[in-house]
Amino acid sequence: MIDRVILFCLRNRQLLKILLVLTTFIILFLTMLPPDKLGESSVYEYDKLGHFLIFFGWTLLYGLFMFEKKRTETKFILIFIIGCIFGIVIEILQGVLPIGRTMDIMDALTDIIASFIAMILLFLIKRRYLSREMEEHLKKI
Repeated sequence: MIDRVILFCLRNRQLLKILLVLTTFIILFLTMLPPDKLGESSVYEYDKLGHFLIFFGWTLLYGLFMFEKKRTETKFILIFIIGCIFGIVIEILQGVLPIGRTMDIMDALTDIIASFIAMILLFLIKRRYLSREMEEHLKKI
């Protein structure tokens, strides 16, 4: 099942691009929304888990997009750094903009850890799915 999803994503660059742009806008919208507009929910008790899942997913999408863009040379450190910068910039904006939010260093640290783990997964995905043998297999399908 996971193989099919990853191969589907790797074959559909436009879909990856749309998902990446859409996810980026959703993340920016929700993180810049004043807290009183979000309402009350027990979901906010899992703030760090939410940060982890959001930035893990975003970095994974960005990495898959970059694989498809540059099949031969993917710089994992660049993917990691961009994921980190995205999370850190959001935290800085939350602290600077008058939207009723505050900057939280633990949120930024969670974003960095999520980006790092996504980068490790991307490395494993590239080794498995973007090897010469897998490319030959993809041509046959």
